[in-house]
Formats: sequence, structure tokens, C-alpha cells
Amino acid sequence: MPQTVIQHAPSIPAQDPPKYKQYATGWGFRLGLLAAFVSILIWASWLVSMRAGMTNTLTAFDLGILRYSPPALLLFPFLWRARAQVKAVSPILLLGVVCGAGLPFFYLSATGLTYAPASHAGLLILGAFPFFVTLLAVLFYQEKVSRERKMGLSLVCIGVIVLFSLSLLTAPENTWKGDLLLLAASFFWAVYTVSLRIAGLPPLVSTALMGLVSLIALAFLWATGLASSGLAEASWDMLAGQILVQSLLVGLMTGFSYGYAIQKLGAENMAAIGAFTPVLAALIAIPVLGEQLEGYSIAGLIFVSIGVVIASGIFKKR
Repeated sequence: MPQTVIQHAPSIPAQDPPKYKQYATGWGFRLGLLAAFVSILIWASWLVSMRAGMTNTLTAFDLGILRYSPPALLLFPFLWRARAQVKAVSPILLLGVVCGAGLPFFYLSATGLTYAPASHAGLLILGAFPFFVTLLAVLFYQEKVSRERKMGLSLVCIGVIVLFSLSLLTAPENTWKGDLLLLAASFFWAVYTVSLRIAGLPPLVSTALMGLVSLIALAFLWATGLASSGLAEASWDMLAGQILVQSLLVGLMTGFSYGYAIQKLGAENMAAIGAFTPVLAALIAIPVLGEQLEGYSIAGLIFVSIGVVIASGIFKKR
């Protein structure tokens, strides 16, 4: 009787997800959360600082110089040593990094803050961008969105819509123009966040690249007469505060903390946690700028805060 030989097909090992879809656990996750909360505290201070600068003698060019000069000059050695790694990244992703958090984003934010208060900037830039991040991740990288994230982001969107709609009816004239510019800035920041996550560049390298390209663009604007400066008329107190926030905290410190948080938590989680910034910015703006929270701003903040807690998953067991 002939024997039947049964050949078993070799088992195919499960493929690991792409690196940009792998998130930290344990202490890596906790350190990522710490970096995320450091980043949003600095962002809140940045929004108030930008509003103060744009409503005084400083121009967007001045604030841009203060923002991008330190990372461009001080972090250039990191960029030079990693030049081969940078060349290996897709040009589309590099463009997303340098434009998403570079001059296009900066000028949209600065111009928007000449019309709208810091509380609006917090809600529209960092409150709306979790939605844009998730949208980009779904459209281009087939990310799956959990039910909790959908629910949380829906609340975030409701908060943004409440603010935007009611500000059209009750806010001072031209506030709506600032709101639209800030919403456009939010989209650019989402592009930066997703591009940075996919590119996988070290935080200091991506910060140096963004700073260098932005500084070169600012130099071009100055050389062609397309930019003006009010530094000569600014007070020393104003300059000291702007140097602290724009140059040291935002220009250098968040370059590391934000990039580290994205690597450990992922773009979508960082986007959701980052939506806490509007609350901090609104609270800081009350004593520093004398801004008052309107009823619709408070409603928007409540929706955004609850949505963030649900969408971020920060209380999930890791």
C-alpha cells in the first residue's frame, strides 16, 4: 500500500507593523506622555507670546527670526552628521516637515493672531488639528480609527464648530478672518505631525532642518524687501520674553520634546493630547493679556477637553 506523503506548508511569520505604527509601552509610554505635556505647556505660552508680540511693535518677520535662528544655527551639527539619513527620506515628507511647522505655518499663525485672541488660536490650531491628523492618516496610510477616538474627535470638532460659528455672529469685526487663518495653520501643523512621524528623523535633526530652511526663506524675504522689522522699537522686556519663549522654549526645547512624544505615542495620540493646549492658553491669556473668555469659548473648551480625554487613550492600560 503506497504511503502518502503530506507536505506541510511552511508557516509564514506574522509581519511586524511599520516602524511608524509601533508605539512605546511601559516607561517609554510614560516618558512620551511627559514629553507631550511639556510640549503643550510651551505651546500655550507660545500662543500668548505670539499674540503679545503681534499686537505690539514686533512683526511676523521679527518673531520668525527669533523662532528659527536658534535651531538653525545651534543644531546644524546634528543636521550635518545626519545628512545621509535626511537624503534617504522622501522629498514629499521633507517638504511636509519644513512647510508644516516652518514659515507657512508660522505666518498663518502670526497673521491670524493679529485678528483673533489667543483663546481662539488654541482652539483652532491645536484643537482642530487632531481631526486633520486622523484624516490624513486614514486617507494616506490606512490607519484604523477606534470607536473611542471617533467619539472623542467628534467632541473636539463640536467644540471647534461652536467657537467658529458663534464668533462669526458675536465676536469683534474681522475676528473671523483670524479664525480662518488659524484653522489653515492647524492643517499645516497636522501635515508636519504626520510627516515627522513617517519620516522617522531624530527630533533634533528634523528641528535643525526646519529651522535652517525657514531661516534661509526669511533671509530671502528680507533681502527682497518683502519683510519689515520692528525690533528697533521693541522694549527690552518684550524682547526678553520673546527670546525666552520663541528662541529657547519653542525653538529648541519643543524640537526635542515634540519629536520624542511622536516617536513614543504616535501622531494620532500626540494630536489628541495636544488639544489640551487651548485650555492652558486661555487660562494664561487671562492674567497676561487681559483677555476674557466668552461663553461660546468656554463651551468650546469644555467639548475639546472632554474629547481629548476620550480620544487620546491616556488612561488605557499599557
